[in-house]
Amino acid sequence: MTTFFNNLNDSGFRKNFLFLSFLMLLFLALRIIQGDFRLSDSDDYFATAELLKNGDYFSTTTDFGKATLLTKRPFLYPLLILFPGFSNDLTIVLFQTLLGFFNIYLILKLFKRLGGKSFRLVTVLLLLTPSVFIYTHLIMTEALVMTLSLLIALQLIGSFDSKKILKIQLLLIALVFLKPAFYLFSIVSLLFFLFYFVKTKTFRYSVFLPLLFTIGYMGFNKERTGYFHFSSMQNINLIDYNLYLFKAQKEGTEAANQWRDAIYLEVEKLPTFEKQSEFLATEGKKVIQENLISYSIFHFYGSVRGSIDPGRFDLMTLVEKYDPNQGFLNMLSTAGLQKTISNFFGYKYFWIVLILIPIFIATLFKWGFIFRYLWERRKRIDFSGSYLLIFISYAILITGPVNASRYMMPLQGILIAYAVISWENFRTKKSSTKQ
Repeated sequence: MTTFFNNLNDSGFRKNFLFLSFLMLLFLALRIIQGDFRLSDSDDYFATAELLKNGDYFSTTTDFGKATLLTKRPFLYPLLILFPGFSNDLTIVLFQTLLGFFNIYLILKLFKRLGGKSFRLVTVLLLLTPSVFIYTHLIMTEALVMTLSLLIALQLIGSFDSKKILKIQLLLIALVFLKPAFYLFSIVSLLFFLFYFVKTKTFRYSVFLPLLFTIGYMGFNKERTGYFHFSSMQNINLIDYNLYLFKAQKEGTEAANQWRDAIYLEVEKLPTFEKQSEFLATEGKKVIQENLISYSIFHFYGSVRGSIDPGRFDLMTLVEKYDPNQGFLNMLSTAGLQKTISNFFGYKYFWIVLILIPIFIATLFKWGFIFRYLWERRKRIDFSGSYLLIFISYAILITGPVNASRYMMPLQGILIAYAVISWENFRTKKSSTKQ
């Protein structure tokens, strides 16, 4: 608490914190006026919460539909939904608004800990990153994932010690059970720290915790469904999104639909969830192996493209109940660039397209100075910095062709803090050169 009030005693910190908090309230008001606090994924969290509430979460089944729902979303966020007092969507969103204030504080704290002084530029870049505010007020995990990501980043300032290493493991465990995509990072993190221990001749058993919890949960899912896996989202993402979009771009939407429908027809013939899941995984791997280079390029390109997505989908959620199939990146993946651009200019909310222009410019500014920061420190990146770089790279690359501003939102506070630090270093170097 002392550190909290000390930071607020800093005039620049306090003014920008209050201004950004006001923006958070403004976006909350817009969300309340719009009236819809959910996206399609939100319903999955409520369904899992219902399973927890009536005890069915611990039941066993081999039925494909039931087992898919049972293991689709980990329990952490659904438990939050069940918290006493969270009787409706607005109550949950009000709690997340408080979390949003805390995230703003953490972003400014990270920036200050890095030695930053240009709080105003941090505020401008946050203003031009509306996803930070928009997803705080939707019933999704993004705001909590941002909190955990920022807390991890704060632990990565300076050298590692036993306390920091333990805190990182505990934060990573929470992250894995919020966002299934991070379950493989428990392996990446363990390998990193084992390498670090070899280099520094130290050792901490705590680095095994995330992987042990991950394997334990996969074993729990095997007990419930007969299939050893972390989340049914693995096969859903593989077949329904990544490879479907790959097929749509390569062979056309009709061919992609036929391929997907044919796979699920075969799935229906298999007797158990285990056999069905193994079939989906095998079919997915077969397509990737047959198109290894072209799919790898497609996956990498989608990841990078999503990292500069200005967020038309996000802004649309403030206007109407949005159809994700009309999103810019979805159209780009299926219809191609020319048709997507022509659709844009005939779009009824063309003013949103105009708002996206400065947002896109700000995104390029962020990435430009982040790459400059990495280039300037290429020979001086320590273990802590390397871990953060690996963490961010993993979060971007794991999303593949579905990456968009929504998935980038939890990383934005970290990216903005380091981008502005890089900009300050650039200005300082430029000033010293003139003298």
